[in-house]
Amino acid sequence: MASRAEDHLRCPTCLEIFKDPVMLPCSHNFCRACLQQWWEQKGDRTCPVCMTEFRSIDVPLNLALKNMCEAFSQASVESDDICSLHKEKLKLFCVDHQELVCLICRDAKIHAGHKFFPFIEVHEDHKDKLQDGLQNAKKRLKDYIETRDNCNEQATYLKVQREQVENKIKMDFEELRRFLQAEEEARLSAVREEEEEKSRMMKEKIVALSRDMAALSDEIRSTEEKLTSDPVSFMKNFKTAMTKIQKLPDEPKLLSGALLDEVKHVGNLKFSVWEQMKEMVSYSPVILDSNTADPALSLSEDLTSVSRQKEHQRPNNPERSKWKYVLGSALVSQTHTWDVEVGDNRDWTLGVAWGDSCLPHDIKTWSIAFYDDEYRTFGESFGSWNPPVKLQKIRVHVDVNKRSVSFSESHTNNELCKTEPSSWPHLSNNMKMFPFFYTTDKIPLQIIPLACRVTC
Repeated sequence: MASRAEDHLRCPTCLEIFKDPVMLPCSHNFCRACLQQWWEQKGDRTCPVCMTEFRSIDVPLNLALKNMCEAFSQASVESDDICSLHKEKLKLFCVDHQELVCLICRDAKIHAGHKFFPFIEVHEDHKDKLQDGLQNAKKRLKDYIETRDNCNEQATYLKVQREQVENKIKMDFEELRRFLQAEEEARLSAVREEEEEKSRMMKEKIVALSRDMAALSDEIRSTEEKLTSDPVSFMKNFKTAMTKIQKLPDEPKLLSGALLDEVKHVGNLKFSVWEQMKEMVSYSPVILDSNTADPALSLSEDLTSVSRQKEHQRPNNPERSKWKYVLGSALVSQTHTWDVEVGDNRDWTLGVAWGDSCLPHDIKTWSIAFYDDEYRTFGESFGSWNPPVKLQKIRVHVDVNKRSVSFSESHTNNELCKTEPSSWPHLSNNMKMFPFFYTTDKIPLQIIPLACRVTC
């Protein structure tokens, strides 16, 4: 074990006394061979300690440090192989005390009955053990480097994810805004049209009333003139005047429904708009978790379909599968049903999986599959069969309370197979059940949305 006094004389990568020490601009020292090996493995020029990157540098030999290491090594050789008590060569290794001793120490009372080996033999054995430990330490360092690189990759991907999610949210809300704006304009237009129509009718009514009023006024004036005429003229025209004055127009009436129908326009306005929105929105009973998707799989923007289109740059997070599958959102208690359109896809597997999503290699499944032109079932029992017609839509039904999984044809609801596995998992925070989708085909597996219903 190195003492604190000599720590600064050891290379941080191989932990040995420096050999041809070189110093980087960041002031960290390394063995020249260790630094070259690190750069070859990484493919770039970075400091193994602080990860500072150097584009093009000339790495000078740290001559002062080299001289210190050589002096320390020489002093160590000269002093370490002499017994401090008897000034004799240390030639033996005491197994009981786990220390080097000289021939005189072997015969001392303190070592009575102890087991000794030539220290050269023990040295080789211990050196091999330490070498194994060093290899394990280097492997662990490599694991740390890979984990750190994965963390950096995930940190970068987080920004990509955030942009993708933001764009999707903005698109969906923009679609909603366009619908609401169009609905608002349509309803305002309907109000204006009704107002124009009823204003026109009211104007026509007012014109008709004015015309009748003028005719009636003329008759009243004519009758008043006759009342002031001489008696002979009055009597001659009386019968005609009496007939006209008695023939009055109908009593004027106000138009009914002349005002705006506010009930039609604003009654339950928000609810009726919400009800109309069901035509433009859909609800998927299962949402695919993109964080579990194999990089070779492509998911739709709304996370309801999966196919194999092209390789995607996705980080190696713990939940990520490498077996061409993707999981859906976790299932909770009670029952769950979803339909999947398989269409002309030639290689697919559908069902449920259970396990810890962070341990994708340990996931277990109960599923139905189609490949090599044959339908198969997987679970506690395996089998194959050929339905009378090619299946286009598959319904998966999970009853968590009754501990059963069934598969049926969506159109006819004819059951294809059902399982009540005895190995049904005990669900917990680390043990969950998920919808399971696997494919190697370019034709997507599409989760069919449910019909929206607006009730009050």
